[in-house]
Amino acid sequence: MSQPDLAYRLIDSVGPPSYCDPSIYPVARPDAPPDAPEAVAKLRADNPLEFAAIVRHERLNPAGLSANDDERILQQDRELAGLSLTPDGPRYRFRYQLVGPRSDEVSGTIDQQGAITVESRVLAHPHICPICLAQWAGIATPSGELPVSKVHSGTVVWTLDAAGNRVAAPVLNVGSTRTPAGHQIVHLQLADGRSVDVSPRHPLADGRRVADLAPGDPLDGTVIASAERRPYAGTATWDLLPAGPTHVYWADGIPLGSTLGS
Repeated sequence: MSQPDLAYRLIDSVGPPSYCDPSIYPVARPDAPPDAPEAVAKLRADNPLEFAAIVRHERLNPAGLSANDDERILQQDRELAGLSLTPDGPRYRFRYQLVGPRSDEVSGTIDQQGAITVESRVLAHPHICPICLAQWAGIATPSGELPVSKVHSGTVVWTLDAAGNRVAAPVLNVGSTRTPAGHQIVHLQLADGRSVDVSPRHPLADGRRVADLAPGDPLDGTVIASAERRPYAGTATWDLLPAGPTHVYWADGIPLGSTLGS
């Protein structure tokens, strides 16, 4: 069986993967999405085994694809990309998180004939798509700056109270997620020298999204100097949820909102 066929065996037997859809989440792309028939034709040419597995699984006629069929194929392509198989001798290893409502993480092996061995199935934290901070961002705390990857529930950080005063409060929740291939972040540079690396859809303290910022826009007493998208070399992005009414925190000196909710 081909790798895409094996992935479908897992999806049908164990469950579909929870994944971050690159058509929604910020893996930088052109303003207009690619033409669906063109994207399907490219998939068909570049990865014929996957294309064949998709049309078999979805019971489509490859000789007469409709517009809905094209969208379905591209959605299946994104789902299959969320389930990676790692060669291990005559078999493949898998480890992925299932679509909820119970967000189990499953791991095990599948051989080339499709025989599945589930070695572990444990409850995992809900899957969070990467709209968060680069793993090297520093978080402001009363004790000094702390790398976001070292922050945990109970860590005391600076936040804003309802009156706009800077106060100390414990972190209620910390989330991180592995980033998909091709993920890009925004290097946000302020005119006063402060800068932070953050995913495009991350909110500022005032609710604006980083992706919507342009040079000259006001931010925290100064203006944006540049907001440049760059390839992300990290393996995960991070976010935190401070206690209090605003959930604001400072990353590399810049006030941000949280994506984690209350």
